[in-house]
Amino acid sequence: MDQQTYLKKLSCALHWRLPGSEAEDVLSDYQEIFSQRPAEADDRIIRDLGEPLQAARLLTEPDLYRRWLAAFGLMSFCLALPEFLLLRARFYGYPAGMMFLLLAAGTAAALMWFGIHRREREIRPLPKGLCPMLAGLLVVLAAAALILAGLAAEIWKELPPALYGIAAYWTMSLAGTAAAVLGFFGLVKARISDRRWRALYITGLTVLAECVLVTAALVSMDLDAASSGWWVSYAGIMGGIGFIGLAGAGVSLC
Repeated sequence: MDQQTYLKKLSCALHWRLPGSEAEDVLSDYQEIFSQRPAEADDRIIRDLGEPLQAARLLTEPDLYRRWLAAFGLMSFCLALPEFLLLRARFYGYPAGMMFLLLAAGTAAALMWFGIHRREREIRPLPKGLCPMLAGLLVVLAAAALILAGLAAEIWKELPPALYGIAAYWTMSLAGTAAAVLGFFGLVKARISDRRWRALYITGLTVLAECVLVTAALVSMDLDAASSGWWVSYAGIMGGIGFIGLAGAGVSLC
């Protein structure tokens, strides 16, 4: 293993197990050690320092790492439960309260845990790839709004109800799963790379919650008994969740 490979693996391990500022300090120390040794001595140096994960584990404060794992578990749960509901597609009532709670918990945890470090207060360009992923999630969010608008406009009178229902259901299922995957990716990247990736986590959680609510409306609504104003409360709930999520994502980019 050469120096660059070792330092790259060590950087990921350190940023996963240590707060960002501490990880950078430790990594700088290791870079200094390598810079003072000839490249031919790589193997001997690495044997002395230990494997990257082993070195990171020795430098980890157990209590602080357990707190991080607890926060990571909470934020992951906020993604996993809506994804389970979405894939199961069986709802006993409209799960709006649950979605509000999960979105609030996940957003608050992400904003509190990935706080601004003093050394990061200077303005930096956004991480590469973050903006396209956020744009993709916003497209999915718009698709969810269009499906709800189609239901409000009673589009099933123009299209076969079964065809529209199946197409809308699979659109929301696949889109929600993609949002969950991107949200989890953003959570991991926020820890090991740049805290602003938390915006992808929050946006993914928001889109996933919206997909769950649209799917719940699809599977629980009686088309024959639907009245013209049934969708108003649904739109209000989804609008509130979307506003909270997008506001949290916007703050995360600062």
